Amino acid sequence: MENAIRQNLVSRRYGKNRVMMALCFLAAILGIFFLSVILVTLVYRGVSALSLDVFTMSIPAQGSRGGLINAIYGTVLVTGAAILIAAPIGILAGTYLVEYANGTKLAEAAKFINDILLSAPSIIVGVFVYGAVVVPMHGNSAIAGILALALIALPVVNRTTQDMLMLVPNALREATAALGAPRWKSMMMVIYRSAWTGILTGILLAVARISGETAPLLFTAGYSKFMNAGLTGPIATLPVAINTLAADAGEDLKQLAWAGALIITVAILALNILARVLSGRRQ
Repeated sequence: MENAIRQNLVSRRYGKNRVMMALCFLAAILGIFFLSVILVTLVYRGVSALSLDVFTMSIPAQGSRGGLINAIYGTVLVTGAAILIAAPIGILAGTYLVEYANGTKLAEAAKFINDILLSAPSIIVGVFVYGAVVVPMHGNSAIAGILALALIALPVVNRTTQDMLMLVPNALREATAALGAPRWKSMMMVIYRSAWTGILTGILLAVARISGETAPLLFTAGYSKFMNAGLTGPIATLPVAINTLAADAGEDLKQLAWAGALIITVAILALNILARVLSGRRQ
């Protein structure tokens, strides 16, 4: 009797397991199918829209020849400057929270706030920078876009730095202290060297995160069809250009939007692959 009950229970569990495995497999197949459709459509439409003009001319008016060089330049400028601001601050803040203030109430509060910022919608950051920077400056500017993207990238770099430093064995810290090395030299020569690959991976992931952001740039950097090398005026970026051109009635401008979507997708894919390679090399 007991064996029959036990076998019945085991068979029910195996049955439920098979059902859940089938549902998980179906969900994975559906996800891969829709992702494949999106990627195939993007490659097909994007490759057909690519030309030399895309990389040599600025965004045109409807019915004219043109390209996306000003949007590509704006994306590189805004993203690069944002990372130059966010990376040092994020690394230093993460170092302080793990190495100097770990376990204190200040560190716990700072980590909690950082996690909130990490999951906050990017449009909230855009609205904040709009009120803090755009309104006082009486217009959109590259500076406002840089600050918005820096605020989005900062918690990513900070959290990654914390995680990588916490993986460094305490034996290394104790060994350098036993040798009489100052704390700053221990950080620079031992701890950072052990965690640097992971920190760099976090920086690359932050670049991939902010390079495709559209909502905060709509409020801050704005949009321009002209090449703007300065920081005080509106500047075109690929995400905003794609959003604007895709909504236009002209078919030629929609083709430019497909080309821009392909360019930014390939760039983000390359950054993610590089981050995976660096992460694997660290392991």
